Amino acid sequence: MMTRKLYIGGEASPFTGEPVYDARSRFDLEAPRARNEGHRIILIALACAAIIIVLALLSKQFPTRSPARIACALLQGIASAIVVVVTLRDIHRLDELQQRVHLEALALAFAGTAILSTGYGFLIKAGLPNIEWAALVWPVMVGLWAVGLVIASRRYR
Repeated sequence: MMTRKLYIGGEASPFTGEPVYDARSRFDLEAPRARNEGHRIILIALACAAIIIVLALLSKQFPTRSPARIACALLQGIASAIVVVVTLRDIHRLDELQQRVHLEALALAFAGTAILSTGYGFLIKAGLPNIEWAALVWPVMVGLWAVGLVIASRRYR
């Protein structure tokens, strides 16, 4: 375990007048909590991705422009917004190492989604069937984020 010296409340030693240090850093003490926060973020994102997919499949049963189909679309938008808000809020509260792990995972998810969507776009032009990307972009991105989180977490063990 890596240790860092930190001031305890900014106090000075009564004997030497030098700052009092703690043997373990607050980052070491908070590491298990930070790891659990990362898992919670991923679980919420995966749940929202599942909601988006279910609502996309459900909305196909209703006619275009019907109130039920519009409600499904609005709920999908709300699920997407929940992912963004929860993610940004919780990542902001993590320590620097965990923020870096999430940054690398999100970068992999962004690049992977771009490669998959544009690559399949080229395949559509070549004759493969067209699929509805609107309902698949977020779930693909979240899945790739989870993969990236596993890869980046292992790198920093």
